[in-house]
Amino acid sequence: MRKYFGGAALAIMLVSIAGVAQADVDPSRVATGYADGYVGTDGQFHAWEHRSDAENFRAQHADKYKAWRHDDPRHKSDR
Repeated sequence: MRKYFGGAALAIMLVSIAGVAQADVDPSRVATGYADGYVGTDGQFHAWEHRSDAENFRAQHADKYKAWRHDDPRHKSDR
């Protein structure tokens, strides 16, 4: 019985990790990333699904990331 619960806990943990890995945004589909989401290559704004998506994108693609909201009027000319 004890081994069964240990295996079940391991299975749940692996499924959770797999779910997080699938949440990542494909960087080739991002034209510009912002704090609240990104503008895709389709020209449309998309909100980040998970905070980790924004953090990962910012860490790996700092050249395409703006640290403000996409609709911030103070950065209208910085787009």
